[in-house]
Amino acid sequence: MTAVAAQRTVGTVRVLSSVAAVVTVGVFPVFLVGGLGVQLQREFGFGAAMLGVGAAGFFGVAAISSRTMGWLVERIGARLGMRIGALGSSLCLFGIAAAPSSWWLLGLLWVGGLPNSLAQPASNLLIAQGIPVNRRGMGFGVKQSSIPAATLLAGVAVPAVALTIGWRWVFVIAGAIGLIAAIAVPRLPEAERSRSGRAGRSGKGASRSALVLLAISGGLGSAAANALGAFVTTTAVEVGFSPSAAGLVLSLGSATGLVIRLCAGVVADRWNPNLVRVISGMLLIGSIGFALMAVDSPVVFLLGVSIGFGAGWAWPGLLNFAVAKIAPDRVASATSFTQTGVYLGGSSGPLLFGVFAEHAGLAGAWLAAGGAAIIAGVLLLFIRR
Repeated sequence: MTAVAAQRTVGTVRVLSSVAAVVTVGVFPVFLVGGLGVQLQREFGFGAAMLGVGAAGFFGVAAISSRTMGWLVERIGARLGMRIGALGSSLCLFGIAAAPSSWWLLGLLWVGGLPNSLAQPASNLLIAQGIPVNRRGMGFGVKQSSIPAATLLAGVAVPAVALTIGWRWVFVIAGAIGLIAAIAVPRLPEAERSRSGRAGRSGKGASRSALVLLAISGGLGSAAANALGAFVTTTAVEVGFSPSAAGLVLSLGSATGLVIRLCAGVVADRWNPNLVRVISGMLLIGSIGFALMAVDSPVVFLLGVSIGFGAGWAWPGLLNFAVAKIAPDRVASATSFTQTGVYLGGSSGPLLFGVFAEHAGLAGAWLAAGGAAIIAGVLLLFIRR
């Protein structure tokens, strides 16, 4: 390996590790609250609907601010955007650790959507500017693998920390990780500012209709998938798992999703498939997993969790990669556009899931999630190559 190649490899590793850390910290607030839902509900005395409102608010705030954050990243650059995002998430995590009431927790969870909506387009831009073209699919795969990594860590935190020294220490540790992530963002001269120097329209040089359909489908798919992080542990306890085992179930599903996201990125780089068709297939397969989670059987539920995470929630990296190909000159702006749809789905999905769970039971809520995934997969079929 030449000195130049070695230097590029080191640079790629630094970019990917930094992106993974910042994105993981960005979604820690919502998925740690979901993973520790049993413990939080016992302490503060709220139900599934309240848990859904918390997750909905996080993604709702992110949806409202996403376009503005994409515009901001185009001006301040990827590095500063990622640093501010990680620091903001860290402060929210420390605040949740000190929550004296459910309303305090809820408010900080909603505020946590702001730094997350900044970190997402900033990390997308850093990947586009700091990762070679032939490894960019893997780059987006690593970035999106950070989200199941967050739920995996949330699941492990239940028996390892929450049930031993208390759930508040989980958020303290997560906040400390956020501070480290903010400091460790690498400096890339080309990533200090967008190549264009100004934000442009996300549809410039691209098919706006394709971006709109991707945003809508991403929203529906996210509505179904985000219920996984928020309600898997609660459902696992209902079907027969102990609270500690329920956390491990969440970790197993998250690990499955993490591996599939990484593999999907590598496959996209190597074989250049039709990304939209691949995403459609994953959503349709994932709907089967959601349906299996409605069955009152620990074994069937475990299988459904694996399929739900491994297919129904393993497509976001491919979605961002597809958008980056459609609008290569406006990566932050274009991905913030489609991310708005993903956030809206992530906001409404847990909220509606919580309402369904309160009135029709968790089984009915999982069946509704499967229906949303089917509609999302079918809509993608209308996007031309």
